[in-house]
Amino acid sequence: MALQLNLEKSKASLQMCLQKAGVSQPPVMDMGVLLDVSGSFEDEHRDGTTNKLLSRLVPWGLTFDPDGKLDLTTFSNGPAHVQRVGSVTVQNYTDFVRREVIGQVRGWNGGTDYSYGIEDFLRLFGWLDNQGKTPGFLGKLFGEKPVAPVAPRRSLVTVITDGENNDTDRTREVLRRSQARHDEVYFLFIGVSNQGTSFPFLEEIGDEFDNTGLVVVPEIRQFVQLGDDELNEMLLLDELVTWLKR
Repeated sequence: MALQLNLEKSKASLQMCLQKAGVSQPPVMDMGVLLDVSGSFEDEHRDGTTNKLLSRLVPWGLTFDPDGKLDLTTFSNGPAHVQRVGSVTVQNYTDFVRREVIGQVRGWNGGTDYSYGIEDFLRLFGWLDNQGKTPGFLGKLFGEKPVAPVAPRRSLVTVITDGENNDTDRTREVLRRSQARHDEVYFLFIGVSNQGTSFPFLEEIGDEFDNTGLVVVPEIRQFVQLGDDELNEMLLLDELVTWLKR
C-alpha cells in the first residue's frame, strides 16, 4: 500500500495534538534522527519501511525545527560507524534512505551500540566537548583560525532501532552525564520489534532518565500507515509532553 502524505495537513494535525496535550506554543528546537543500520534492520531499509517512518517525522521538523529539517545520523557498532548523513527535508525525503543510506554509510550491516551516536548528537547540538579550538603555533603559522564554541541548542532526537545494544553501561553513563549537565536534549527511542524483539534496557533508561523515552512499535509496516492523529498520539509520551512544556 502506497503511503500518501499531505505534509501541511500532517503538520496541522501534530500542532492540534500538541495543543490538546497542553503545549500551546511548540518550542523552537533542532530535530535529529539517529538511525540504526545494523544487519538485522536491513529488510526494513531495503523495502522502504524506514523511509516511510522518516517521512512521518518530516512534519515534526516543520513544526519544531527553525529550518524545517531533520538532521540524520546513522549508527551501528563503535564510534567509527557513526555517520552524519545530512538533512531530511520537504524537498528530499522521498527515497532518502535508498539514495543516501543503504550500502553507503559506515557500519552498514554492523552491530548495535547506542552511546556513540548519542554522544555525536550531543556534540552536534553544542552540549558536549564544546570548548572551541585555539590554533597552536603551527596552526597560526599556516593561517588556521580559532574555532568558537557552538551555542548549545535545545533538541529532540528520535532514535530508530530494532535491537538491543552491546554497550549498556556506556550508554547509561553518557545519559547520566547528560542529565547531570542539564542538557536540553530529549532522546525518543522508537523500538521496532518486528522480529519479536523486546527492549528491557530501553525501558530501564526510559524510567531512569528524565530526557529519555521509549515507544515500542510491534508492527512497523502498520505503524507507518496510521493516521496522523493516532501516530502522533503514540509518539507524544507524557514525559515528552512535560519536557516540551518547559
